[in-house]
Formats: sequence, C-alpha cells, structure tokens
Amino acid sequence: MYPYINFEKTGKQIQKYMNQGGYCVQDIQTYLGLSCKQSVYKWLKGKSLPNLEHLCALSYLFHCTLDDLVVTQMNYYVIKETICQYSLGDC
Repeated sequence: MYPYINFEKTGKQIQKYMNQGGYCVQDIQTYLGLSCKQSVYKWLKGKSLPNLEHLCALSYLFHCTLDDLVVTQMNYYVIKETICQYSLGDC
C-alpha cells in the first residue's frame, strides 16, 4: 500500500483555487514565469503536474498548503510472500 498523486483531482484543486482567487491561466503563466500557457492547461486537465517549485509558488499565491493542492490516494496491492527453501544456498 502506498500513496499516489491523482493528476485529475489535483488539476481540479488548482482550478478551484484559481477561481477562488480570481486568477486566469495567463495570470498563473506570468506569475510562474512560464514561456507558454500550455503547461497550465495540462495541469488543469490532469495530463501533467507542476514541478515542486511551481507547486510551492502556487501554494504561496493561493495561501494554502501543498497538501491542499495535491490530491493523493492510496494504492492497495497484495504482496505475495515467497517462502524460500534453501538447498545448497539457492532459493
């Protein structure tokens, strides 16, 4: 069991905070010094995530924590235990 970041829900969180603050995509592009808006659109659509530096800057801009922006979920996997019987040092 380990956590993973849900890209789609994280994008929706970023959009929510943008809406609450009255920010548009171009505002975010300018604030972060991005060369184009496409990165922001990809974040909002859940196609990619901002890097850690951009996430920190966004949390500062939105007056929230990283945990408020990044949506995590747990992934559950069944781990099979293998029982090795040693025979001449081999498994």
